[in-house]
Amino acid sequence: MKIEELFPNFGLESKNIEYKGIIKEGKSDKGKKLEIGWLKTIVAFANTDGGKLIIGVEDNNHTIVALDKKEADKTILMIHRQVKEKIEPNISYEINAIEVNTSNETRYIIEVTVNKSKNLPVTLHEEGLLGIYVRNYGRTDIATPEQIKDLILLSDNIPFDTAKTGIVYDENEFKKLHLVAQERKTKISEKELISKNCITEDRYVTKGMELFADDYSGLRTKVVATVWPGLTKGGSIVTATEEYTGNLLSVLERTIDFIRVHSANGFRKISTQTVPYVSYPVRAVTEGVVNAIGHRNYYMSGTQVEINIFPDRLEITSPGALLGVRELYKEKNIASIIPRRRNEVICNLLEMCKYMEKKGSGFDFIEEDYSKASDEFAPFITTDSSSFTLTLPDLTYERGVVDSDADSPEVYVLEVLEGKNDLQILSYCYNNKRTVKEIASEIGLTASTYFRSKVIARLVKKGMLIELGDGNNKQYMANKEKVKLKI
Repeated sequence: MKIEELFPNFGLESKNIEYKGIIKEGKSDKGKKLEIGWLKTIVAFANTDGGKLIIGVEDNNHTIVALDKKEADKTILMIHRQVKEKIEPNISYEINAIEVNTSNETRYIIEVTVNKSKNLPVTLHEEGLLGIYVRNYGRTDIATPEQIKDLILLSDNIPFDTAKTGIVYDENEFKKLHLVAQERKTKISEKELISKNCITEDRYVTKGMELFADDYSGLRTKVVATVWPGLTKGGSIVTATEEYTGNLLSVLERTIDFIRVHSANGFRKISTQTVPYVSYPVRAVTEGVVNAIGHRNYYMSGTQVEINIFPDRLEITSPGALLGVRELYKEKNIASIIPRRRNEVICNLLEMCKYMEKKGSGFDFIEEDYSKASDEFAPFITTDSSSFTLTLPDLTYERGVVDSDADSPEVYVLEVLEGKNDLQILSYCYNNKRTVKEIASEIGLTASTYFRSKVIARLVKKGMLIELGDGNNKQYMANKEKVKLKI
């Protein structure tokens, strides 16, 4: 019998539900500790958004393998003991034994409900080491360094921008801040700065406030802006690039200005009238840049916000995961994403300057600005453990955003190709390393000696393909200096 037949509310394994059959402790025949596997799941739930570990149900097919009363009691005691011994700090959880009447004997499924911990990160003691785990779409993964930093920021530890500096607040050293506020029809008082934790009650500047000082010269505000002639960063040519550092508001303004200068902002004549011919909605650009600056991870020294302008799109990449969001790939429903504020002081100052409005509204505005365009022009977000990228399609590019990640994107070369399959091979090898056997199969041929010497070797010799590895492990990729995506 499957779990769904008795309890319809139990569905597929997810970020918040995991099934286990019979769990054990002790050592396996190979000397591995049997309890580590299920303890990882409990730790991951505590580190992420909480969840339920259902014991007595096979995870591969959801078949119930319920425990008798003696086994259930023994398992519950084992869970309590192992959690107490191996998980630190203490976590909040509950254990319930659910009756399952599959025969004459009453048996049990054990439900372990784990609450998200307020004291992060939660660690697992294993073989003398500390393991930190998180949940990602139905699986338990070891946390990356960036995710560990996010966990710390979500706990009671002090975020980067709220830490106190040794600088005493002087309004004359923040003229830019007050000037921008004045230009945007508002005024910032010292009382408000204290109430928003930008300066302490004894008038010391916080690290977030320091980034807004007129003479700030550090690299934490660094932005690198680049214009690329092709659809990817492949190749050695860029048509424009600039770097900005210093006062955060000045960096913000210069970044927005760079995008404006290097994109279309005009009109197009249609019959007897003119219509806007604009690459990116002004508000969407501002919201995108402000969001990247406001939510970046300022603990990650040596990094920068990156602005990359391609013929079909604008990419705004910020260091650090989008706090509260684990993984996204080209997510177009961006209005549903409400980023948590990693930098409350910085965001408060941007709010005072009218660059930010209520929490979570930025993505709403961007989606609204693109709402009249077709789906191929929908903005999207990609995020992982180290960065998040907002992509704004160029509304003047007729094809929308080109899928440069496709398995076989459309490519071209400037030289004359000899073989009828050459372009198809270069396309197939553009985004992924391929073996000769894979290439031959893709174009419907066999990986013969002739194919290797007359086709693959020829393309390598001409510099179209790059040979990687040696012996039987050779793989091939298109040389992006010579093979270009079609624009």
